[in-house]
Amino acid sequence: MSDLVAVEEPAPGIRRLVFGNGPANTMTPALLAALDTGLAGALVAHGTRAVLISARGGRVFSMGLSPTGAGGAEDAALLRAICARIDGARVPVVAQVGGMALGGGCELALAAHYRVALFTAEFGLPDIAIGLPPAAGTTQRLPRLIQPDAALDLLLSGRPAGAALAKRLGLVDAVVDGDLDAAGLRFALGLIELRAGPRPAPARPLPRFEGVHAAVAARRAALPTAGPVEAPARVLDCVEAAAMLPYAAALDYEAAAFEDCRDSAAVRALRHVALGEAAARRRAAGWSQAARPAETVGVWGWGATAAGLAASLLTVGRAVRLAAPDEGALAEAVARVEAMLSAAGATGRDACWSRLSGSTGTAGLASCGVLIEAGAGPWSEREAGFAALAGIAAPDAVLAGTGALVTPAGLSACGHRPEGTIWLNLPDLVPEARLAELVCTPGTSEATVATLGSLVQSIQRVALVATCESPILTVLIGALEAADALVEEGASPYAVDRVLRDWGLGHGPYEIADRLGLQTLLALRAGLPGGADPEARPILVAGQLVAEGRGGQAAGRGYYAYDAPGAGGRPDPALDALLAEGRSVLGRVPRAVADEEIRAQVLAGMAQAGAGLLRRGVVRRAVEIDLALVHGAGLARWRGGPMRAADERGLLWLRRTLRTMADRPGGAAIWTPDALICDLIKTGRQFCDFDGRVADAPVAVSPE
Repeated sequence: MSDLVAVEEPAPGIRRLVFGNGPANTMTPALLAALDTGLAGALVAHGTRAVLISARGGRVFSMGLSPTGAGGAEDAALLRAICARIDGARVPVVAQVGGMALGGGCELALAAHYRVALFTAEFGLPDIAIGLPPAAGTTQRLPRLIQPDAALDLLLSGRPAGAALAKRLGLVDAVVDGDLDAAGLRFALGLIELRAGPRPAPARPLPRFEGVHAAVAARRAALPTAGPVEAPARVLDCVEAAAMLPYAAALDYEAAAFEDCRDSAAVRALRHVALGEAAARRRAAGWSQAARPAETVGVWGWGATAAGLAASLLTVGRAVRLAAPDEGALAEAVARVEAMLSAAGATGRDACWSRLSGSTGTAGLASCGVLIEAGAGPWSEREAGFAALAGIAAPDAVLAGTGALVTPAGLSACGHRPEGTIWLNLPDLVPEARLAELVCTPGTSEATVATLGSLVQSIQRVALVATCESPILTVLIGALEAADALVEEGASPYAVDRVLRDWGLGHGPYEIADRLGLQTLLALRAGLPGGADPEARPILVAGQLVAEGRGGQAAGRGYYAYDAPGAGGRPDPALDALLAEGRSVLGRVPRAVADEEIRAQVLAGMAQAGAGLLRRGVVRRAVEIDLALVHGAGLARWRGGPMRAADERGLLWLRRTLRTMADRPGGAAIWTPDALICDLIKTGRQFCDFDGRVADAPVAVSPE
């Protein structure tokens, strides 16, 4: 028998099929084929009285079908056939579940007639999070096993149910603490002794139609009215079909729903993001081994950034030492921390305060394992503070600078410790941002990355490692430059924001620009190639706004008007006159700009910026850029990110769009398609195939 599925006979007449496909027991085509063969053989073998399905050593039962989607329809069809074989078995089939049974693994366990679970077991259907309904009949089996509301919770939430909850719901027949193999064997022998034969789900009655229909109707009313992710609505359709169609027809109905969703752009995007997040978690898992001890984190600063960072660290149990130049500034910082903890309703406030200490001057931070400069204002006013931190830090301490205008090169220049220096970019471009960019110098050590990465992970940030520049700021500038070109031609910034919100951004580019600050935005753009040339990188409109005192949200006016600190922006009618003046200076005759042109051009601007990041070796994979936009700019997961979206539309489309942008009157040279785009087209690849090298033409890639 295959090593993937071993067949054992722990007692006369008892056949046990044991998965052995690595720690996740992923349902690869080979494992499914071996399981199908083993199950068929066990069910027809002379003298078989019961069949057990388990994982070697009682570990993870199975994490389901391959997350890459390889095999796709064929894998799902084979899993359906295996579950149908169990439905028709003439002897009891028992699933022994010792750990996680997720996705297809959960579906297989639910198809078994009985379930014996270790107390650590979990049952869940997380594929709904990547836009997929069940693939193997669970919308038909689950409502026959437990109450409709509980079934819909499992089907729609994606949250796993632990063994104790599963037992209360009726999913599990026995929960054990000890030897799962022995417990499963005792259970099977007990069934034989009681002559309790098979108990397939199709033979179990559904609740009354009225109850199923009411439960489905209540969930349907709570769904979003529109959106590209179809799976939740299709799950509800399938559960309702269970009460209206013959079982075999309802199974076919679910299979069709799975195939329809699996082939959608939204599922491809959601899978892309999920796989990128899984890769980021795997990288981060190794940081705990390489990280240096950092019992206390030192924070130099007394504004909102420093206080927010200190409050986040205190809440997760870190010790923090705040430092400021004098007693007044320190008191201000502590008051800000207190206000933030109170507003967040932090639990264990006394414990938080016991972990907070303060000092005046940088010397008090000398014993800290991580020192973070978190001041406010331009870097020119803060670099002396960073240099002072470098002067007192221990030799193996991590030195981090914050703020949008910080650069790794600037940090190294004033700290003189490139191996221990890193830029910690915590963008607050949108209120829900969870991104933390760890931007390295070419000389930053892996221990430095690991130490700071472990720290930001502890405050629930998604850590992205980059070299020399910020991916999210670079792509944001690309979006704004593309949008600015359309505004100069007659589009309204408010129309641009509306179109991009409809496209999937949680906040429009100009809303984000106001939050970042227009002076900061101009400084970032000035630092780019051609940034001082108004023809190479036109910044007339943003420059006019700054000259008029419209600095953004903090100033109360930017592209939007803000009636009070912290208030949302509202369109400002006075902006029209400023835009008209700018167009007149440029000699532009305003024209109507269609929504589709806005979508296409801004996406092209983001993808062009992302191509440059890949070519320069700032990040190695396109998904890292996409994760930056999802977690740092509020982009909808179902959109997948600008690089995934460009791949979806096609790189030939992207090149054509960029050439059109470059060839227009006043079109900037920055829209000449990046060399990487042309190379990928030539070699038949996409952004998401890029592995850090340009085929046939070496690219300078900075070390990780």
